[in-house]
Amino acid sequence: MADYRDRKEYRDYYEEQQLVRRMRAVWVVFAAAFLLYAGNFWYLQIVRSGQYLELADNNRIRRVAAQPLRGMIYDRYGRLMVKNRVSFNVLLNRDKTGEEGLLLSTLARDLGMEGSVLKERLRAHHKRPQFMPVILKEDVDLAEVAFLEARRGDFPEFAVGVEPKRQYPLGPVAAHLLGYLGEISEGELDRNEDADVELGDLVGKAGVERAYDAPLRGRKGLRRVMVNSQGRLISELELDRQPQPGSDLTLTVDLDMQKELAGAYGESVGAAVFLDARTSEVLAIDSRPGYDPNDFATHFSRERWELLTNDKAHPLQNRAVQSKYSPGSTFKVVVALAALEEKVITPQTAHYCPGYVYLYGRRFSCHKEGGHGVVALHEALVQSCNVYFYQVGSRVGIDKIADYARRLGYGERTGIDLPSEEKGLMPDPEWKRRVANQPWFPGETVSVAIGQGAVQITPVQMARLMQMVGLGVVPPRPHLRVQDTPPEGVDLAALPPVQVKPESLRLVRAGLRDAVNTWGTGWRARLADVQVCGKTGTVQVVAHSAGVDSDKLAAEVRDHSWFAGWAPCEDPQVAFAVFVEHGGHGGESAAPIARRVLEVYFNKRKSAEGVQIAQGQRPAAH
Repeated sequence: MADYRDRKEYRDYYEEQQLVRRMRAVWVVFAAAFLLYAGNFWYLQIVRSGQYLELADNNRIRRVAAQPLRGMIYDRYGRLMVKNRVSFNVLLNRDKTGEEGLLLSTLARDLGMEGSVLKERLRAHHKRPQFMPVILKEDVDLAEVAFLEARRGDFPEFAVGVEPKRQYPLGPVAAHLLGYLGEISEGELDRNEDADVELGDLVGKAGVERAYDAPLRGRKGLRRVMVNSQGRLISELELDRQPQPGSDLTLTVDLDMQKELAGAYGESVGAAVFLDARTSEVLAIDSRPGYDPNDFATHFSRERWELLTNDKAHPLQNRAVQSKYSPGSTFKVVVALAALEEKVITPQTAHYCPGYVYLYGRRFSCHKEGGHGVVALHEALVQSCNVYFYQVGSRVGIDKIADYARRLGYGERTGIDLPSEEKGLMPDPEWKRRVANQPWFPGETVSVAIGQGAVQITPVQMARLMQMVGLGVVPPRPHLRVQDTPPEGVDLAALPPVQVKPESLRLVRAGLRDAVNTWGTGWRARLADVQVCGKTGTVQVVAHSAGVDSDKLAAEVRDHSWFAGWAPCEDPQVAFAVFVEHGGHGGESAAPIARRVLEVYFNKRKSAEGVQIAQGQRPAAH
């Protein structure tokens, strides 16, 4: 009997059922897909509608920054040092651009610009939104503005924009103090925690412009614009946020002293710092050679930048806080204090100076050919006798010398509110083992005893050191902002004393007083009515310069010059340090610069305005 499954009727029925089952599966899949699509559609249109509406708006509505006006900078008496001026820029509206080559050639011809420069500027802005104009030429004069306005109908792509530009009326006089502005780099942006800053923004690059960039810059405003799918501007909407102008900044600097300091240097290279001895306010600070910060207020070409950065004189370097120099004979102040404190000498301890001395099998020379004869501490400071301090320093030893140097600030930043301050260096045996893997040799102590060798200090550190010796206390950090000085002034009695006995300080002060007010090495800084305490320093550039008249040496091998101290001797009001590169002996070039600036300071205090200042009236902060 045949199997029923082999019958045709059964096979037809079976295939029909299979087809039904497949059709049902297809309908289930289609139904599930439809339900999934409908659910997703409902989710997007109902649940997420607000979010996607916002995204759509963001595609057509853009937020554009409205730059605030930067704060101005004044000196301590309210005299303007930095301001803003109106500037005109030539703009290219890219959403109206026709034939780009013709437009650029026209602008290059009529405004005297190279076509390659214009193309480079366009390439630099190709990622910016189409509706944002490109600055083709900055700070054009009124004649160029008139030319463009007269041809507005012929070239609607061009426009004239108005924006504020930074202006530095003093030019190079206070360049390193004030600094300059520039576009923020990607590296600076990564380090900047201010979310309000973006690429293309102008920020402080040096000086107080950098140190106080955030308060000076203010806060951007935000305006909204509507653009089409190609990024072209359709209309401008209301402001989201008004820009907040930057805060004005009042500095502790006395503009009269600052101008005199710049004039006193002339063409010399170096740096100087003058501090209010009681408050640590910076009264004047300068670095030579300088530069004109107005050059940075307009577009700075690569060629001009490379010319400035490759200059062997390093005009952009703020020597007052960034350059480290050997202290020369100013270091004898440290050695004298260390020797007195450690009882290595008394005021009567004398040494004979024939003009040289042999120590550790080597001849060490004095700066005076023929020597000073028999000298004790006071005369050794007044005449800056090297032979005396060679012998005293070798007896004190490098460890004690380094200890007392650090008590007076060697090897530590002062904390002045200027960027990139250097630490200086006070070497000792541990330092030499660390950096050179060599032992310290006794002959090195002899060189360090007169401020040669590896010991280094910045001019601002030197001024602070003299401030401490003159006052006998550790003063507040040097600062440039008036608001950092307490309104009631500084109570010197409340400050920590210098870790040196008052008697030791008194003996050293007496030597520095007579170094200026008798015929000591600093006599060129002498004032008629005020006793100045000071110490000269001469830093050898080449070994054979010892005992040689600086006028007989080529300029590049002349000794460097220091003069540092305070005035008046018994009631310090000003502490200072003046350094002149290749200036010869310290008393010849550095001391006269100090005298000129001190004359301005004390002459002002004799005037009616000076009487008010002496009575404690502080300048009003802007």
